Amino acid sequence: MKKFLTILGSFAVVLFLMCAVIEVALLFRPNVYAYKRQYMDEHLHDIKILLLGSSHIEEAVKPELVGEGTFNLAISARLKEYDAALAEMYVPRMDSLKVIVMAVDYTNFFFERWILNPASSHHAPESLVSSCRCMHTKYMGTRIDPFWYWSEILNSRLNFMSRFWNNRQKLQECDSLGYVSLDPALRASDWEYRALPALIDSTKAIDPQSYQELYDSYAAVARLAQPKGVRLILVTPPVYKTYQQAVNPIVRQDMHDFCQKLHEAYPCVEYYDMLYEEGYLPEDFNDSSHLSDDGAVKFSHLLSEIISRRRQ
Repeated sequence: MKKFLTILGSFAVVLFLMCAVIEVALLFRPNVYAYKRQYMDEHLHDIKILLLGSSHIEEAVKPELVGEGTFNLAISARLKEYDAALAEMYVPRMDSLKVIVMAVDYTNFFFERWILNPASSHHAPESLVSSCRCMHTKYMGTRIDPFWYWSEILNSRLNFMSRFWNNRQKLQECDSLGYVSLDPALRASDWEYRALPALIDSTKAIDPQSYQELYDSYAAVARLAQPKGVRLILVTPPVYKTYQQAVNPIVRQDMHDFCQKLHEAYPCVEYYDMLYEEGYLPEDFNDSSHLSDDGAVKFSHLLSEIISRRRQ
């Protein structure tokens, strides 16, 4: 028994050392989080338009079409509290900043009222909360919880081992200005039913804690923008008709009321709801709620017009 425990202990030590070596080695391999932080650090005083949010901004807005000095800091699956943390890190030091753009995502307004949508191709999408927490803490330097480090091996649902054999361009994922392109030719055959929203039980009341947490995240960004004379533009990008059919009007009204409340507290806030924006074709979507590269061109031009409208 003693010999067995000795062997088991030795194996555990070797396994721990192997994991530690992999964890440290990953720090020296490229990834989109590290790239975007490096860009921000190197161009902090040049950025005029900063894009925050998750995949609905990262994969929907091409900075070169929006305007000079635009950078897409959005990252897929990001929680709004990390947008707030990044804004607190950078905005006070950005002396050329004129506009911050953030997404207002329909799915953030369920507030514990959701039920599964039987029409969705994927009824229970994998949670990326732990990945978001780990990657933003490790590679972007955000600190929104008491722990200073989250292990990538233990917490990330991303395929971290692929970073040891893929090239830099593939690992970076985004272009030089932070945009991630989605090719409609590579989309799934059932794309119209992917990424559909959950349905809403309208008999349930909004969970007050979830509501307040979301409000606090947006308000934190608005508080940074207001004294600097920076516009905080909130946008809800277009979605495909299958997604539109699942949109609950009560939730959509909640979104509008939420943004109006923010605007009343912080006049720098503007909201543009484009869920039902016309002129988008099937090839403009990668799935029911994400734009393809073709759709991103249209949406980027539209966002540029919104920004330019107030500049004049």
